Amino acid sequence: MAEHLVAKVYDAIDRPDLAAMIRAGQAEDFPEIADAAALLEHETARIGRYESALRQYADPGLWDDTTPGGMLALHDSGEMARNVLAGRPVFNHRD
Repeated sequence: MAEHLVAKVYDAIDRPDLAAMIRAGQAEDFPEIADAAALLEHETARIGRYESALRQYADPGLWDDTTPGGMLALHDSGEMARNVLAGRPVFNHRD
């Protein structure tokens, strides 16, 4: 995906020669590809944390008011969302 992204950038700045090199697999040493890969990895992890939190909040069990001790959502009080927004895992316990 990083190579595709960088090739598109080179197309956009009118450098079809460099875009063709990337598409042909002849640009593994381009630092732009490593940078794009690192950015994509970071963003993939961030989106994964968001999706994990959303799955938890979408689970009906979180909102079940018949759970002993009350619904889990009351105990969470938005902590999962705060963790994710701060770049931490959904369940970031301080044990």
